[in-house]
This record gives sequence, structure tokens and C-alpha cells, in this order.
Amino acid sequence: RLRYKLIPYIYTEAYKYYKYGKPLIEPIYYRYPSLYDDVLYCNNYFFGSTFYICPILSKKDEVMDRVIHKLYIPDGIWYDYFTGKKYTGNKKYVSFYKIDEYPVFVKSGAIIPLSTNKFNDTSIPKTLEIAVFPGDNNTYSIYEDDGLTNKYQKGEYVITNIEFLFKKDNYTLTILPVAGNSSILPSSRNYKIRMKNTKPSALVKAYSNGNKIMVKRYKDSNDLIVELENIKPTSQITIMFSGKDIEIEALRIINDDIVGIISDLPLKTSIKQKIDSIMFSQNISLKKKRIEIRKLNSLGRKYINLFLRLLEYINEV
Repeated sequence: RLRYKLIPYIYTEAYKYYKYGKPLIEPIYYRYPSLYDDVLYCNNYFFGSTFYICPILSKKDEVMDRVIHKLYIPDGIWYDYFTGKKYTGNKKYVSFYKIDEYPVFVKSGAIIPLSTNKFNDTSIPKTLEIAVFPGDNNTYSIYEDDGLTNKYQKGEYVITNIEFLFKKDNYTLTILPVAGNSSILPSSRNYKIRMKNTKPSALVKAYSNGNKIMVKRYKDSNDLIVELENIKPTSQITIMFSGKDIEIEALRIINDDIVGIISDLPLKTSIKQKIDSIMFSQNISLKKKRIEIRKLNSLGRKYINLFLRLLEYINEV
């Protein structure tokens, strides 16, 4: 489903390749040669200027109903695209993925244009969704053409420049007037701004060519959604988000993953609570934890082995 929403992003990145020779897909070892022969990470790749993908190539663990997947996160700060969890770069991680989950990451400050059209509809969307990740300043230029013909070769396309200014308690997103042949766009369009990991308490102010405008706002998981309607593409839009500590600091913590695994297991609640108290105790050593897990004979060998393995992953952090 994501690949259909990413059509504006893919068009933009393909345009960069067409104009500047920037690759759409780049293997991790192009930037990190030491990973060329590393069987755990050599298949990871960068997708466009924003995404980083860590393909899952192993079978899932049937007991925990997840794939145990080892990750290498490059330099910088990266976010899980789907959950918003934050990863500090130049580090290795162990994560656990259900069948409907996948390791897709974007760098801090990312600006990602998304389509709201139906599947396989490559026409210019009337409503353009823009996902913005916190953490850094950024600029991004969205490329759009009619999605059907070769008229772009004759200049029949538009560029929309977007600027994101990030400060701890104040974000400013500016959508500049389109450059190019604006006649290929709708006379007015809607914008759906998805501010990732932003608290719903943030104060939002929006302006069109300096005039204050009304917006619709609501919360979607850890995202703050701001919708603007009937905006002329030739207008400059400025949206300001302010408030104390408005970024949700969703640092990735392996304990959260382990809690989710335990919660999903078909075990009695009392047993889960007992396991939880052993696994995350701050008062006993790793060796003592192993002994306590082995004492839970009623669990059966497969669950005991599972929890012993999970203890090792926790100990690696």
C-alpha cells in the first residue's frame, strides 16, 4: 500500500536522477564499504534521498510469531516510518517484526510527499499529503507532471519547494508557490500535513500569503494532522507549530519489543506477569534471571528457550 502513496516521492526522486544523475536505489556498501561482505547488512539500501530499507530475508520464529531481524542504522538520527520510533545511527540493533510489519526508516527532518489518489492512479492528486519528521532542518522540491505523457520534456511540469525549520519548541513549514507550468495543477488543492511524533497540544497557526487561515487538526496515533482546503498553488503557505517539548521522544527501547512479544503469547496473565518481573528486574543478575526462567517448568521447553534467548537480546543493549 505504501508504494502507491509514494508515487509523488518516486516521481520526484526519478526526476533528480533524470536531471542530476542521483541514484534512486543505492546499496548500503556504496557509502559503507566495510559492509560489502557482511551477510547481515549487505542487502540494506537507500531509497531516494530520504528512505533506508533493511530487507527481511529470514523466516519468522513460530513461537514468538515474529522475525528476529538484526539492523545496522547509518550515521544520524533515523525514524521508523510506520511507528515513529527513533533510532540513533552508527549502531546495530535487534528488532522483532510481525508479518504485517517491515523495517523502513527515514532520516530526521524528512519531508515526504504522498498521494491520496486511489491505487494505480498516477495523476496529480487534488489532495497532497506531506509527512514531516522532526529533528532537523530540511528543504525538499516536489516534482509533478501529468503522469501520462512526455510533455514534461517540453517543460510541462511544476516544482513545489518546501522548507522545514526545526527548533525544539517551534517548527515552521513553508510551502512556496509552484515554479513552472501551474496550469497542469488543479486550480486549487488541499494539503494534509502529517507532523510525525508531534503532541496534539501543539499550537498551530497557518497563513496563506501572510493572511491567517483556518485549518482542521486532529491526532492520528503519534502524528498531528493539519488539513488545509482550497489553496491556490500560486500561494505561499506557512504553518507554525509551537509549544513546550512538542516532539514526542519515541526512542526505540528493546524492552518495549519484549513486552509486546510476551503480551501476544497464549499464556495465562499470571504467568506473563511472573515472566515480566524476572526479565526486567533491576535487582538480580543475568545468571539469576536464567535460573528463575528455567524453574518455570510448567511453561514447556519451547517457551523457556524463547525467554532465555530474549534475555540475551536484552543483555546485548
